[in-house]
Amino acid sequence: MKVLVTRTDRLGDLVLSLPVFGWLNRARPDWELHAMVAPGAVPLVQHHPGIARVWTWTDRDDHAGLAEELNAVGFDAAVLLQYRRQLARLLRRAGIPRRYGPRSKLTSWFLLNRGVRQQRSRSRRHELDYNLELVQRLAPEADTLADGHPGLYLSEEQRRRGERFRAEQAPDARRVVFVHPGSGGSALDWEPQRFAEVANGLARKDGWRVFVTGSEADRAVLDGVRPLLTPEVAVLAGRYDLPEFMGVLSGGDLMVGPSTGPLHIAAALGLAAVGLYPPVATMSPRRWGPRGPWVRTLEPPVACPARRVCTENRCPHYNCMTGIGTEEVLATANDLARAREVGS
Repeated sequence: MKVLVTRTDRLGDLVLSLPVFGWLNRARPDWELHAMVAPGAVPLVQHHPGIARVWTWTDRDDHAGLAEELNAVGFDAAVLLQYRRQLARLLRRAGIPRRYGPRSKLTSWFLLNRGVRQQRSRSRRHELDYNLELVQRLAPEADTLADGHPGLYLSEEQRRRGERFRAEQAPDARRVVFVHPGSGGSALDWEPQRFAEVANGLARKDGWRVFVTGSEADRAVLDGVRPLLTPEVAVLAGRYDLPEFMGVLSGGDLMVGPSTGPLHIAAALGLAAVGLYPPVATMSPRRWGPRGPWVRTLEPPVACPARRVCTENRCPHYNCMTGIGTEEVLATANDLARAREVGS
């Protein structure tokens, strides 16, 4: 049986979808699994041992040509972990007979003939659990335990890059730390000054080496952080593409950041991960928190009045993220790094 699993949005969302491949591999090791992702997210799945082929999709693609290619493979089923109307139409056009996914839009009731009613907008469960619910419909009789953490696989070159990075950039460090201040617009941001205080505070610890990371999407936040950093903190923003960055992260011990793809990647690679999250339901760690062996999330101590989406300036608590103090973050980072070191 050939199964196509699609997740074509952001990096963090795809990381939280990776456990579905591990579950399917164990439940049905004889099945041939394919992944379809956004072009920029290919490095997250290209070395996964349970994926036979990686496809890419955007809403600007030549869908007619892609439908023909998919039809030629002869897929028996497809699972859309996130509903996209154009993509669902493409999979029906490709002749895939069983199409699973969340029935969240009117068109999904017509295009997904094995759809599952999920009220994800209410954020009552974690994204990873919603994803596993969808694929478990493929083999409902299987008793395989669900993965607790995403499986993120690197090439040998990526792992060597991490080792070289640590040897060259932090040769005497006991702990290598990444502070990633930008969310790329996916969540309410903590103040740049506070990220700088955390980076500087961790860099003052004996044997700790701290690096600030970020992408072009984080430029505004980085511009606010950079002037406040002490000379002991290095800035790596913009130096690496995604495969290189993943390799570099594998050489570290801890990341502090908001709800963003790099935080999810770090957690999946086994780093200690401290996530700073707003309390609004659609952004909270109960739905979007990182999953990994060494994870803790912090939220401001407020009762969020929003039902779903942050109302920003109309909220009496805005910006509630100031309720997360730098000392709390520093203490959490220290405790989590120590727990990871001793393996408890």
